[in-house]
Amino acid sequence: MANNRIFYACQAVAIAPCFTAHSDGNTAVVHGVQSVGITTNFNLEQAFELGQIQIYENIEGTPDVEVTLEKVIDGYPLIYHLASPEATAPTLVNRSTQRCCVALGVYPEEKDSVSGVAPVEVYMSGMYLSSLTYTFPTDGNCTEAVTLVGNNKEWNTSSPKLMTTATAQEIPTNGATGAGEDEPLAYTNGDGGVQRREDVIIASAILPQSIYGVAANDNVGNGWDAVNEKPLVHIQSLTISTDLGREDINELGRKTPYYRSPNFPTEVTAEFEVIAISGDFISAYENGDPANVGTSEEGNNTSEETIKIVLREGSVFDLGTKNRLSSVTYGGGDAGGGNATITYS
Repeated sequence: MANNRIFYACQAVAIAPCFTAHSDGNTAVVHGVQSVGITTNFNLEQAFELGQIQIYENIEGTPDVEVTLEKVIDGYPLIYHLASPEATAPTLVNRSTQRCCVALGVYPEEKDSVSGVAPVEVYMSGMYLSSLTYTFPTDGNCTEAVTLVGNNKEWNTSSPKLMTTATAQEIPTNGATGAGEDEPLAYTNGDGGVQRREDVIIASAILPQSIYGVAANDNVGNGWDAVNEKPLVHIQSLTISTDLGREDINELGRKTPYYRSPNFPTEVTAEFEVIAISGDFISAYENGDPANVGTSEEGNNTSEETIKIVLREGSVFDLGTKNRLSSVTYGGGDAGGGNATITYS
């Protein structure tokens, strides 16, 4: 196969468990993919010797393969879940131990949609989750961006391992009706389609009370005016991210790492950008907030908070109860006519 170019309609991505025989039943197509990137680094270490300026040997280490995927949140499974298919608990720690296989299939450019066995497939095995980013903007779609890392990549032009006939048929097939062109599962189910700003359910969310305008309700932040049925604060964007910072664990007698461990404890960051209507009203005292005297937060300016974000299509992003304000930035509102905004991290 020789295309003149490769564009979005002739590519497809699939994910499968690593240590289970690949089959149509456990191979999942990633729906709503917006972009895919694959980077391969051959780690070279140069050895020199006394007596010559030239390299004594170029020593090749284990190659690093990095796959970056971005998809819209659309009711289909998140990449985070697909990449940890054999997880036994829905926790970051449990899912971080899982590995998966990822394949990108390239099809002829003259077809409207992919079908059949991929003429060209790049297959990556033993991939670990490395980083996650979820973005909820007011302008555009809610997205998930995931980075996977591993040490093995191969190109197949005769016998693809994941992009088979049955796998590819899942792409143009509607998940609910079993026929027709592909469309967001959330659209089929009446849950808003591709998730956008109106699909962030503020009435069900728990927001940080440190955001000016958020009301306290049973000791957690409520950002919804139930009487007038509108948000209490004007959030412009929200980003949730974490980086597992994988580290190779090697052993004698083996070139490849026997495990790429996440560097726990890892930090999960939530960043809220809000339209300013007065100020951020976050005070900083060198001896801590006087209001905290006599409490468990005495000497501190901030306190631990609960954050939970809910989408119409069913995804819930629960950041737990140990969130604490790390920075607040007031800016904008310049002479160019922009609005002043406050960013809470």
